This record gives sequence, structure tokens and C-alpha cells, in this order.
Amino acid sequence: MIRNKCIAMGTWPVRAGLGLLLLVMAVQAVSAGQTVAVFDIGSGSTRMLVAEVDACNGDLLTVRDRRSVRLSFAADLLESGAGRFSEEIKTEASSVMAELVELARGHGAEILVGIATQAFRSADNGSALLAQWQEELELVATVVTQEEEARLAFRFVASQLDDVASRLLVWDIGAGSQQLVWREPATRSWHHVNSDLASVSFRNRAMVVLGRPAGSRTPNPIDPEEVAHLVAELAQWLDADKAAAVAAVVSGGFEVVGIGGVHGASLVNQLGLAPGDDVTRSGVARALHQRLGLDDEEIGGDYADTDVTNLILVATLMDRFGIERYRIMGLDLTEALLLALAGTCPCGDDGAAAVSWPEPAAVATPGP
Repeated sequence: MIRNKCIAMGTWPVRAGLGLLLLVMAVQAVSAGQTVAVFDIGSGSTRMLVAEVDACNGDLLTVRDRRSVRLSFAADLLESGAGRFSEEIKTEASSVMAELVELARGHGAEILVGIATQAFRSADNGSALLAQWQEELELVATVVTQEEEARLAFRFVASQLDDVASRLLVWDIGAGSQQLVWREPATRSWHHVNSDLASVSFRNRAMVVLGRPAGSRTPNPIDPEEVAHLVAELAQWLDADKAAAVAAVVSGGFEVVGIGGVHGASLVNQLGLAPGDDVTRSGVARALHQRLGLDDEEIGGDYADTDVTNLILVATLMDRFGIERYRIMGLDLTEALLLALAGTCPCGDDGAAAVSWPEPAAVATPGP
């Protein structure tokens, strides 16, 4: 169950100085008892969550279906080199989205809404593809900025903690981007460290650095000397000032919570963790040691091509950020978006004002 401690059904609180997150989406207000399907259209995978909005307090949602499908938008962009999604990925994705929407409709979903992230921010034809899905599937989706993505995740993580931490840092690594976000305890002002250093982007860079043959889709197997080479490469990629800013926050006693595909799926699976468990430096190092020298088949799973480089990425960042351990929460943006649709918690957050969702006719269909 997803909890919401202070619900205003059908509204999204807008804070002074913040963009109107998601208000470009043509969605009617969500009422109690409606079934909603939400989509997180990520750079490496697409997630769907179908749930019924039960009430305005307590246990908010009854989950009807949850799916995750690998759609490699980020890899397609990098391979095309043209800043546009290829016809192949568009055809594949449209077929997958049609199947997911049919499943959602079968569960009685009356509203279908989604957000698209880094790959769609980068692709010249990303908005046109979303517009196509809106016309053909009645799926209303919008591209969100990194700041909107990070703040949406932060508010959701805070809403799920038993004691909302005044010093909370949310660390999200996906396929195409990475966000670290926190709020200043005294002023409640937002702070962001955004990067394109993520799962697929690092895997692809690793293949170049390690001299893998052109056309390779995996850097595996990786040996210990190559690990050292990749750690050195990461040192060149990282922005030293941004890393220092994060390290200062960590040293100030902020609680670090990891979400997103790298933390919530790749590391959870490789370290044998459950949501709510802690990731430790020693645990990451142990998992990395066990996978050195293995090819994709020996590693196993749909994401074997990024699992080892994910471990190298996280281990290096933990070292640079001064993070000894952090908590993993098994959350993704589908849950955050669903909670935002159902209403969120303005309590105790200065400057909150409720803004109703617009009627479908109030928002123009995105152009190509």
C-alpha cells in the first residue's frame, strides 16, 4: 500500500518558486473509487502501475497490476547519433504501450497518464511520440525536467517515511540520468545535483574505454584491471564541485535514500536485499568481486549488460560522496505520480496552494 498522510483529492500543491509540475497533462480530477493507470516512461525501461484510489486517507491505493518492460530509448539514442528515436524503437515502443494500455483498460482504468524522462528530454522527436500515443491510445504523458523528476520523487519518499526526515537526500539513478535532491532544513530551499551519468550512459562509455568491438552491446566480462580503469574514467567524468557539495551534505548527517532502477532493482537483486535494507560499501564490493570475469549469460537476467558497471558506478560514487551506507526504498515514479494524482500533502510546507487538474480540452496536444 502507498500511504498519504494528508490528502486533497484531485489537486497538486504548487509551491512558490516551483514550476507547475505535470499541469500540462490533460487529466480530469481523480475521484475516490476510480481506477488509474500511470506510466513511468524511462530511458531504459517503462513501468506501469494500475491501482484503484480507495480513500482520502490511510491506505490510499489498491494495486491491480504492475508491469516493467525493457524499452531501451537511451541506448537507441546513443546508437542513432542523430538526437532522434529510430523508427525501430518507435515501432517497438508503440506496440508495447498498446499492450500495456489494453491491460490497464482490462482492469477498468479510466485515466491513463504518464511522465517521460531523460531520453525524451534529449530526443527531438520524443514529444511527437507522446502525442501519437495520446491520439491513438488516449494515454496523456508529458516530458518532465530533471528538477521536476527529482522533486516528485523526493516528496513521495518523504511521504512514505514514518518520521519525515528534516535532513533527507534522495538519490535516483536511472538508465539515462541521475538526480540527487535535498532541502535546506532552515529555509526549505531546494538543492539539486543532476547528471547524465547513469546506467546505460556509463555502460556505453565503458565499452568505448575498454575497447570493446564496435557494435558490442555489453562490456562483460570485466577483469580487475579494467575496473580500475573505469574508476579512473569516472573520476574524470564527475564534476568535482558537485561531488564536494553532495559530500558536504552527507557529512552533515543527511539520511540518504536510493530509488530508481539502479538502486531499487539492479543492486537489490545483486546484493540480495529487500526494500528498506541498507546498501553498504562492503556489500557492493563483495557483489562486484563475485561478478568479475563473468559474461552476460553467467550473470543472468534481462539487465546483465549493465549490472557490473552499475556496481562500479555506485561503489565509486559512494566513495566520492562519503556515503558509508544508504537505505534502498522499492519505489519508482509510477507510485509518486499516482500519489500526486490522488492528492498530496501540503501540511507543514510553507507556501502551499492547491491547483486543480485541467479538463482534457484545456490543454493542446503537443506538436511534432
